Amino acid sequence: MINLSEILKPGMSAEVKKIVDVEDTVGNSSPYLNQYLSTSACVALMVQAAMAATEGVLPEGYISVGRRIELEHEIPSMLDTAIVVKATLREIRGNRLLFDVVGTDALGAVFRGVNERAVVNRFGLAEKGAERATQLQELRRQL
Repeated sequence: MINLSEILKPGMSAEVKKIVDVEDTVGNSSPYLNQYLSTSACVALMVQAAMAATEGVLPEGYISVGRRIELEHEIPSMLDTAIVVKATLREIRGNRLLFDVVGTDALGAVFRGVNERAVVNRFGLAEKGAERATQLQELRRQL
């Protein structure tokens, strides 16, 4: 296994910028919320920013995968609002990376949270996924 502390350093960060559009709202779930930034869009932006912080830095064949997300909305954000999401690497624990993430508009924080990611070998991930799929197929046959 690689030693991530030799490659990554706490404080590394990346930003993702986005104008809130219809696809980022929760209008499909509730007509009363069709103009507000959705939780799922916030999560997607958190993941994009955290992944951008390690893009091009991890060794060939390694990727980060989501392990845990914590998200707190602080204030609503509406359609056509420019959002900047910044992920900052706070801590490295073995193969786990903890990112503090904050989404802001021109007036300040809109949401904040933590994105924990695990660095894995993508080939090993594919093998485990295929093995799991085979086990599920076998279970279906038995039922």
